Amino acid sequence: MSKHAKVVFLAAALLFLGACGGGGGQVAGTGGMGGTGVQVVSNGVMTRGSVIVNGVRYEDTTASISIDDTPKIAANLQDGMVVSVRGSIDDSGRNGTAQQVNAIIEVRGLVTSKDAVTIPQRFVVFGQTVIVDDLTVYSDITFASIVENTTIVEVHGLRDAEGNIRATRVEARQISLPDGTGMANPLVDEIRGVVSGGAGGPNPATFNLGGQPVIAVAGVEIVGGPYQDGSVVEVHCVRISGCIVNGVFQASRIEVEDGSNLPGNGVRFEAEGLVSILTPVPLPGDPPSALTFNVAGVPVSASTSTRYEGGIYSDMRNDIRVEAEGTWNGNVLVANKIEFKRSVIRLQGAVLANPAPTASTFTLQIGDPAVARNVLIERDVFTQGGVPAVGLSCVQVRGQRKAGGGFVVTAGEINTNCSNGGDHALQAPIDAKADPELTLLDFTVNVSGAEFHDLNDNVVTDRAVFFGLISAADPTALPPIAGTLVRVRFDSNNLSVVSEVELED
Repeated sequence: MSKHAKVVFLAAALLFLGACGGGGGQVAGTGGMGGTGVQVVSNGVMTRGSVIVNGVRYEDTTASISIDDTPKIAANLQDGMVVSVRGSIDDSGRNGTAQQVNAIIEVRGLVTSKDAVTIPQRFVVFGQTVIVDDLTVYSDITFASIVENTTIVEVHGLRDAEGNIRATRVEARQISLPDGTGMANPLVDEIRGVVSGGAGGPNPATFNLGGQPVIAVAGVEIVGGPYQDGSVVEVHCVRISGCIVNGVFQASRIEVEDGSNLPGNGVRFEAEGLVSILTPVPLPGDPPSALTFNVAGVPVSASTSTRYEGGIYSDMRNDIRVEAEGTWNGNVLVANKIEFKRSVIRLQGAVLANPAPTASTFTLQIGDPAVARNVLIERDVFTQGGVPAVGLSCVQVRGQRKAGGGFVVTAGEINTNCSNGGDHALQAPIDAKADPELTLLDFTVNVSGAEFHDLNDNVVTDRAVFFGLISAADPTALPPIAGTLVRVRFDSNNLSVVSEVELED
């Protein structure tokens, strides 16, 4: 894919994530949403209980539910599905009532290739590269059990800057079970994406979706209006009829997403996805400035007053997963909050071990070498900066904690130039607190002799007061509660002592 094509894909990819194929339905803010409280449209990756999206638990007992525009029941909504919820939210901001829930599928069909060596691992379905990681939910399958040219899967996920699908759920069950698992339509192959390479005006007979050539067969059903280059479409083919002929997908039905389901002006809008087309790209230490970017294709603007949670302004990068929260002004989502969906971890320490010069991992020692505070740093194909050599006394790492806990951080950026001094430091959400101890990244540190700072960098002289300002993570809550983000700095003259603890936002 050319650089220009990537930008075009990025600008349009999966725009109007909440739109049902073909458009239609009520527009938020025009009387079609129902319920009490503040009207809201929320797009993102769900977990069950009833439907939890972007930190809000939506009651779904009276909601109209569909998966891939096929009517379903609440039990069919599963962890890892990418959904669009419209309804209302109460004053607490944590509970709501859903009127409509639509789950969206990116691709369904035969896995034609699989790469278990590249990090992160991936496979290909109809020319769509599907990347899996520690956050991918598998149903009736594992990555190891995928067999090329044999396994059929249904993939939910978020598109990155290259047009790849970062899979949030991979479903292989071709029958629906009482527990709600199973494909939306196991008889139909499907691709969702942005039209490119079309010729001859509207409704071109041949075009591409990513790396997959498509042809509209004779008598094709077109739903939702004309399509052209840049249109977001879903193409369908009944599998028994043979969906690939000479490498070309035979589309018997094309659904065009027209964006008619975007919120009305002034309606609360939440969009989760991967950041793209970020302008400008902040540098470390930059003060907050206005930003424009896309989240899952939704255009977003952030100002100097936008609040950042789970990270800071300078952590913003393309392909980082965030939730943008604010209101829709008719053209863009005006964000009052940007939440990093996996809290940004910042580490500074010495390189303790490196298995090999070409290794994708290394170990960073934080604090006193006599205490086992060693963080395994993983790189992937998106990491900026190479693996540093053993013995370097100061390396900075910015990344995200790998799901499942423990001492593993997937790096987004590695820097061997510690411009802010050589002190060892750890920035992460609090796992647990018990004055005078804090636990971060599963490491427990005693902070009894530290200087404490609040969010405005004001000194908090009473440790008990500071502990009252912070909270520990509660993953059992619905929705789960993240711990307060803090930065712990160790004394450069005595790495066994914490010299400073500061709240971060």
